[in-house]
Amino acid sequence: MSNKNQQAEKVVKGGKSDAIAQKNTIVNLLNRSIKFRKSRYVDQKLELFKKKFAPVNGVSGVVHATSAYDNISSGAGAENVADKVDANGFTRPSKVLFSKDKLNSEWNDIHPVGSGLKDLGQLSSLNAVLQVLTYTPALANYMLNRTHSANCTIQDYCFVCAVEEHIRTALKGSPYALQPRVFVGKLKKMQHGSSNKDAFDVWKYFMEQMQSFLLSEKRSKDKLVQETTALYQIFGGYIQKKLECPSCNKFDNVYDSFLDLSLDLTQCSTVERCLTKHFKQQITASRECASCQHEGGQKGTHSIYKSPMTLALQLKRFNTDADTTKINKFVKFEESMDIKRVITANETVNTKYNLYAAIVHTGQTINDGHYMAYVKSSNGIWYCMDNENVQVVSVKRLLEEKPYMLFYNMSPPAVAKRPKTSADKAKTQQQEITVETEIKDTLKDDYEETQQEIDEDVIMPQIDNREEEKELEALRLKQAMEEVSVKEKVENTAAIVVEHNANMKTKREKLGALIEKESAQSKSAEVKGALLAKTPNNQFQDDIGTWEEDAVAGTHADKRNQVLKQIKPKRKRVDMYDLDYDRGKVKKVKNKQQDDKFSKPNLFQITADMKQSKKSKKHHK
Repeated sequence: MSNKNQQAEKVVKGGKSDAIAQKNTIVNLLNRSIKFRKSRYVDQKLELFKKKFAPVNGVSGVVHATSAYDNISSGAGAENVADKVDANGFTRPSKVLFSKDKLNSEWNDIHPVGSGLKDLGQLSSLNAVLQVLTYTPALANYMLNRTHSANCTIQDYCFVCAVEEHIRTALKGSPYALQPRVFVGKLKKMQHGSSNKDAFDVWKYFMEQMQSFLLSEKRSKDKLVQETTALYQIFGGYIQKKLECPSCNKFDNVYDSFLDLSLDLTQCSTVERCLTKHFKQQITASRECASCQHEGGQKGTHSIYKSPMTLALQLKRFNTDADTTKINKFVKFEESMDIKRVITANETVNTKYNLYAAIVHTGQTINDGHYMAYVKSSNGIWYCMDNENVQVVSVKRLLEEKPYMLFYNMSPPAVAKRPKTSADKAKTQQQEITVETEIKDTLKDDYEETQQEIDEDVIMPQIDNREEEKELEALRLKQAMEEVSVKEKVENTAAIVVEHNANMKTKREKLGALIEKESAQSKSAEVKGALLAKTPNNQFQDDIGTWEEDAVAGTHADKRNQVLKQIKPKRKRVDMYDLDYDRGKVKKVKNKQQDDKFSKPNLFQITADMKQSKKSKKHHK
């Protein structure tokens, strides 16, 4: 019994004496890690249960002070905390739902201009917003690649998939107007206080719905993680609020995300001034100070900390009173804009934007107005989208409008060209000399070989003459190439060169310079004057011979009559075929004898009249 008990203790404790007992210990059997992989199959019932119930011990984004302090003191999480928070106190998200590197702020391809949209129930605001979304380059590239629909697991209606289908259909270039029936019914679910007659409210509703459906699959409750969707990577940015505590006079930075900005028009003549005035205003916030835990109102300033890829601006043209009257004021805006004045100090971000869309409201109030969208297509041409009507417009006409919303796209960073040094120039010259020497040697060898072949052809007459001609042509071509390579290249410095990949603005400037140069240096007027001066008897002068002159009237008239008699052709005899051809065929109708019974005299009436006349005669007698 003692041996059996000792053996059992060894099995439980994992003794090293027996190899079999060491493999079958309880620690080895029960301490195995079980790894789970996410199933590719989507169970609908399980998804419904996930929405209904929440785990009791679920992982939250809240980090308690004691646990964080223990992790940092032990050195386990010190590097992670430093990576998540930058020098200005901005907390980076723990994970990114969609990488910004996958987006392109410029068009990937050139697409045909989309068709117009039918106005279903006086919803021109919806049509204008849909046209702007369709011609947003980053969003259009994202939708055309089917990045969302290829991974979407929502079985029912998906708002993002509907927008994707609309953009793909619109950019196919259909000649017929589209009907956005899918979105008309959804506008009825807008929040209380929002109006489907206001394009800005419709824009915010689209942003909310797209963000909600993009997050429906991610299941993340962290706000920073939620703000890394494809929508926020395109339209989203961050504002830094620098607040001062009135108790300890210490500054604290608070960061808020945004998808659009609303600007006040009063006392501003340009959009850039509206933007500057918006961020110069002092802000107040009620919060707890992180240093002294004082709770109360704090004042400070705010600025853009992270600029968005696509900047959406609303100009507050409608008052908040009951009649919602409109501020019909002209505010100047340009095709390009620099927002470096409102960027946080010491932040190196791209601040240059280019205009790609605008929404214009016509009318005096928000209820009786009409919306139009001006968009810049992938070919660089501006179009006016007025419901079903689509027409090309100039930039001048666009800049004369009074916009309600403006949409700017971040310009791509310019690639800085390194200036060539003297060493680079010497290296380039050496390479050119080497290439020229190689070309000359090659041409010389080819010339000698060709001469030898020609001599052999003379000795051997059985070779075809066609081959000789080809070789001679090749020889002449090589000699000409050698002469051209030796000559110095003279560049025309006065020429106006237009590159094929230049933008439209550069091409217009070059065209204007060409017209000015031609008008200054052209001699077409002088040449015309010289040609007219060399023709004394032209059509518009008095010294040309005419038939009415008395001196030569008889001579000219006689000669003319003689010539006309000689060239006068004989008249052809007209036959019946020509007459029928000129007159047209007439239908032949036989003349029938018409027996008109009503035109004959009535015998009965004649007899009655005679009797009546006889009676009257007797009566008179």
